Amino acid sequence: MGEADVAHRTYACIVGDHTDTSGNEAHKLRTRLVGGLRTSGVLRSESVETAMLAVPRHRFIPEAPLRAAYADDVYVTKRNSDGEAVSSASQPAIVAEMLEQLDVRPGHRVLEIGAGTGYNAALLDALVGPEGAVTTVDIDADAVDRARRALDDVGCERVQAVRGDGELGWPAGAPYDRVIATVGTWDLPPAWWDQLADGGRLVAPLSIRGCEHSVAFDYRGGVMRSRSIVSCGFMPMRGLGSHEGHTVELSSGRILTFHVDEEVEAAGAEGALDGRGSTVWTSVRLKVNEDATQLSLWLACAFPGYGRMSAPFGDHGLQRLLMRWANPAVVEGGDFAYVVCRKVPGGNEIGVRGHGPNGAALAARVADQANLWDRECRDGVSLQITAYREGEAPADAAEARFTVPKRHTRLAIRVAPVADALG
Repeated sequence: MGEADVAHRTYACIVGDHTDTSGNEAHKLRTRLVGGLRTSGVLRSESVETAMLAVPRHRFIPEAPLRAAYADDVYVTKRNSDGEAVSSASQPAIVAEMLEQLDVRPGHRVLEIGAGTGYNAALLDALVGPEGAVTTVDIDADAVDRARRALDDVGCERVQAVRGDGELGWPAGAPYDRVIATVGTWDLPPAWWDQLADGGRLVAPLSIRGCEHSVAFDYRGGVMRSRSIVSCGFMPMRGLGSHEGHTVELSSGRILTFHVDEEVEAAGAEGALDGRGSTVWTSVRLKVNEDATQLSLWLACAFPGYGRMSAPFGDHGLQRLLMRWANPAVVEGGDFAYVVCRKVPGGNEIGVRGHGPNGAALAARVADQANLWDRECRDGVSLQITAYREGEAPADAAEARFTVPKRHTRLAIRVAPVADALG
């Protein structure tokens, strides 16, 4: 019996006889997708791999061609009147990564914030087994109805799909062993703390000044401490948990923008690139295709005026942007600085370009932080995030390198060896 047959048999045992009948092509494409995720190191546990082999993703996005359904890519399922995506099937790689972070066990009670197509809830159902329970909540009635139909179609009648504001969780099913958000969140709402069992785990795409990462928090004694941090990008939460940002134009006549949190006074960035600037080069070297998101996170923690600069149709001029769609940048008053790079043997050298009356000084400070990240937060060292409710700081909060305030919580961020972060 082949691997795909084993997975299908397993899934049938979990959810009944509603196995996939769409033909051998779907099996082959699913097996190829899962094999690629395993080879890349995204899939690390047998349980998540088995679930992804068993659950037919194409049944949750029936409008997609089979090859699109099993591509490692996002598939948009709903847009608003302005053509902006408001619901989608997430990229399988980040789905797998977040399930690995969540570490669901048989018998667990799981709350999912953001029903989407229902695919992730089906995977959770496969992971918790007949003794567990999965509740998925979404503010969009269409999403709930769609997820319900698809879940029933593949035999996941046990999953509870409910309409509600994700900010409020779903108290009727609490306490939960695991909570996972599949929408971008700016804060960790009180309801999620109240409904998560002590010793449980929360995984959420958390935005720190516009820099979004999926953070797995272990919850003990009223404090959440990160266990792993993975770069990601999700559609933002709607409803009570929504958090607006704003965008300014960096140069007249060119599509260059700077997006920041609503708390940031960003007027100083408007038209910043129309004036002359200067560049400070750092000692930081990144290899070709090396992940730069950890540097972005460090700078987001270090500078309250951090934001994302984008140049969607190419580089803007004198130096190349490090990241085209979410390039690290900082505004302070009338000064603006952003990360650039230039090719060197084996990779890229990082620099910072500054504009404004004191742009050179701001660029030097950003460069200093990039050098500090290079010295302290690479080669087996990572950032660890401790989240606590306002007014309830744990004893080790004073040791934090950075502190980031939120609406309901505060984040204390320190540098720690990866082994310490994993506990």
